[in-house]
Amino acid sequence: MNSYQQQQRLRRLQLNLPPAEKVLLPADAALATGSHSLAQWMAAKYNHNFDEYDKAIDAVYNETHIGGSQYHHLLDGQHSLWGAYRAVRDVRTDDSFVTELAQAGEHLLRDAASVSGVNPFFSLDSNSFDRLAAAAAPFGMSKPFLADALTVNGPELLGGSVALAASLMMGNNADYGRLSRLSGAYLVTSLVTASPLLLPVAAGGLFASLRGAEDKAQAMRQAGKGAIVSGSALMASSLVGGPVWLGCLAAVGAAVAVQHLLDRPDKAYERMRSLLEPASHLARSVSLRLVDGGAAR
Repeated sequence: MNSYQQQQRLRRLQLNLPPAEKVLLPADAALATGSHSLAQWMAAKYNHNFDEYDKAIDAVYNETHIGGSQYHHLLDGQHSLWGAYRAVRDVRTDDSFVTELAQAGEHLLRDAASVSGVNPFFSLDSNSFDRLAAAAAPFGMSKPFLADALTVNGPELLGGSVALAASLMMGNNADYGRLSRLSGAYLVTSLVTASPLLLPVAAGGLFASLRGAEDKAQAMRQAGKGAIVSGSALMASSLVGGPVWLGCLAAVGAAVAVQHLLDRPDKAYERMRSLLEPASHLARSVSLRLVDGGAAR
């Protein structure tokens, strides 16, 4: 541990702050669990059209309804940055290049707040998308999952940004153990949620941690622990029915509990034992009374 890490650890102890991953991993689990509901809220709040620029960009979909509401941002050719720019070029003859580019970008930002999201770099035609879906099907990837993996929406942008900032901070501080754990968790989350931003952040963080860590095996163990935490949290949230907030609570609770179990198995065991011991005494007492009652009859 270098002097900077020692100073940071001392500062956390003085302020009674938990290590970064203790907060970031439960937050990632909660965001992944509630991402669809958050995307729906963002769509209702921000994904609206206002002017002739919006009408020009949506003209192909409004005329043909290609791809439907789920896929048209990927298939209509006008929801990449280049496609949107081409669509607005003829709206007003006196617009400058900067104005046209700004109008295209602003529309795409609002469409990024939709549930389906956008791909600012490229579009696909229907045949290409069908061929790609057919190639991905043997790997268990459905068409909706593939479209999700090729586009980014608001929650994915938020989660990817937080993950990138945290990974850069830990990499800059040479905190490779925590970077490895975060990257392992983010890798699982990105694969489950088909997040195109989180996947390269996770892969880059894992590569950086393995490259910089003196103990490669320990770094891999930390990545495995992060993967277990994320997988357990997402599984717990999927098993809980009811409102989204309940699933988020289950995810956070599972992430906190599993992290504690992995980091301090001895204390976790003692804690579980202290919780279960009174219950076992009560169960034994009840069973003895039932047996005595049956014998008295």
